[in-house]
Amino acid sequence: MYNIGICDDEHAACAQIAEMIYEYDRRNKVGIEVTVWNTGEGLYQDMQKKKAIDLLFLDIELVSTDGIQVGRLIRRELENQDISIAYISSKSSYALELFKIHPIDFLIKPVSAQDIYETIDEALRLYDRNNTVFEYKANGYNCKIPYREIRYFYSENKKINMVTADATVQFTGKIKDLAGMVPGNFIQIHQSYIINMNHMSECSYELVRMNGGAELNISQPYRKQVRKQIMDYAWGQDT
Repeated sequence: MYNIGICDDEHAACAQIAEMIYEYDRRNKVGIEVTVWNTGEGLYQDMQKKKAIDLLFLDIELVSTDGIQVGRLIRRELENQDISIAYISSKSSYALELFKIHPIDFLIKPVSAQDIYETIDEALRLYDRNNTVFEYKANGYNCKIPYREIRYFYSENKKINMVTADATVQFTGKIKDLAGMVPGNFIQIHQSYIINMNHMSECSYELVRMNGGAELNISQPYRKQVRKQIMDYAWGQDT
């Protein structure tokens, strides 16, 4: 089951988007469940209770807790980097505010069926990618871990260290080889570091801060390309 949420204080807009989603499901037979909220508070409360959402169509101009605030709560308070957020707005002037939330899309009202279909296509592609696994060998065992759980890799003394929320695991390998096999949401920022942008909380020209507080330097040769990759990924354009 693929779970899609809609949060908009306009009941008619919710009904229209829901019907577009159901039509997409009738055509593509994904197996989609739709849940609707009319307030940001209601959405956030349900997410605190572990309500499963894979893709969220989120209106920015909600009456009380607006969509930007909700997005920040999802990313920072709940530390949920997996959910794909597609913002919906009647305005187009939110670029800077949305950057750190990493939306998958930004749709201008009135949204069309084609807008919704293309967003779902992209979200499903990312869902498939994020649920693939990284395979490695450590301490004589063949191991697997979902890519979405990996925050970053770093090399040290001819070993690679893989950092997750719970542990740091070491195995034999080379960063340059690893860079050619990881998904597109992983980028190399230094000859010794590869990060998962889904776990990046802040970024400057010279530094990234990861979930968990680690601060990693972006080395000079990588800065221009890293900046472009991060900007592209922030708007769901990374391939």
